[in-house]
Amino acid sequence: MGMFFFGKKARITEQKVQETVKALEQAYTAKNIDKLTAMFHPDKRQISFLNQFQLMMNFQIYNIQSEILNVEILTLTGEEATFTYTRKHIYTCVNEADENGEILSNITSYYVQIAVEKKSAYITRYSPYSVLHLNKDGEVLPGEQAVVPAGAQFFERMRRFINEFDLDGFQAATYLLYNDSEMIGYYPEAERYRYKTSEQFTVDYFEKMDAASIKEHTEGYLEQEILELGVILALGADYSIIEAQFTTDSCFRHELLLSLAAPDGFLMIRYLKKDDRPILPEARQRWIEQMKLAAAQIANE
Repeated sequence: MGMFFFGKKARITEQKVQETVKALEQAYTAKNIDKLTAMFHPDKRQISFLNQFQLMMNFQIYNIQSEILNVEILTLTGEEATFTYTRKHIYTCVNEADENGEILSNITSYYVQIAVEKKSAYITRYSPYSVLHLNKDGEVLPGEQAVVPAGAQFFERMRRFINEFDLDGFQAATYLLYNDSEMIGYYPEAERYRYKTSEQFTVDYFEKMDAASIKEHTEGYLEQEILELGVILALGADYSIIEAQFTTDSCFRHELLLSLAAPDGFLMIRYLKKDDRPILPEARQRWIEQMKLAAAQIANE
């Protein structure tokens, strides 16, 4: 049986979305793997979240307390729904003897889709987009500690440039790991649960730059068809600052991008305003000045 069994006519409502989140969290904290798995569409049961071995290990070692912090419905048609939810999980060892100082407690936000098939509704997408790590008291760790995972290799190579930016009002909320690159994302604290925020500050680190030079990289970036406006504000041997404007999802975006060829890697540091409005002149100037200060770090090395 699927997540919900309806009568003759299956419809997803706002109430069903709320019930989905509640049932999912209850199945997880009750350590009911079968019930948890049954909520997902049969074609989607291979996702890492449902890894049976990992779930069994976690459930054997830990008890989990769950608190739902936020639910936001993005689209709702009756046949399907797209929504986000944020939950807080506190992990405690079943046996105190297993305590080793590792803290798994976290606040995670998910992008979720559910759809009707026959008389049941299933989860068809379940993607985390923000994970904040907590301390032993259940509080979010300060600054970047909240998001930088143990497996991160390159954050220290980004930090010296990030330090040149005033990120007051922003919170580090995402950290992505790839084979030879990593990304950290900062978003407005006031929009901490949202999937689509009004602005963002991101730093992408790559071990190598694809282009032969900063000039070639910059020119290639400006050749993107999506750009309605692309201007080089500054260009040096090892850095460039670009201003760009474009539209995606019928929404106007305004971007300032610093590209840096540092001795220990290539970085793209980006401020993006994405709420259908341009960056205000004063804020624009402030971001540009901070980008210039970050670029000057290379000359000092």
